Amino acid sequence: MELTITDPAMDYIKKRLPNAKYYLLATDDGSNQYSKGGGSCTVGDTFQVVGVNKLAAPYDIKMENNQDVPFYTSKNDESFFDKGMKIDFKNNWLQLKNDGELMDGQMTTNDATKGVEDNGMDGVIGC
Repeated sequence: MELTITDPAMDYIKKRLPNAKYYLLATDDGSNQYSKGGGSCTVGDTFQVVGVNKLAAPYDIKMENNQDVPFYTSKNDESFFDKGMKIDFKNNWLQLKNDGELMDGQMTTNDATKGVEDNGMDGVIGC
């Protein structure tokens, strides 16, 4: 999976996640250990860039990118991606796009460099 990250987006990510050794492109719908949002109404609709110091399963799919930074995703998250994946920075927000659509116009960052807190979802997701 290839990912384009614009210079303004990468600058913002590095500013928000200064201690990260790796970056994850993950959903923010309650379906993973990094998600704080959630509910079935947000599945595949909200995304986040997570900064981590250690890779953990299931985030083992490397995303080649033009910034040559260590970006990873999971098989589950990858199922939402299409050709032309791009992270941009517009109107003070990260945006996730592909060749066909704007996937998330207000993508967040999540600093998990000091570990992951329980998101409280326990696999049961509602809106």
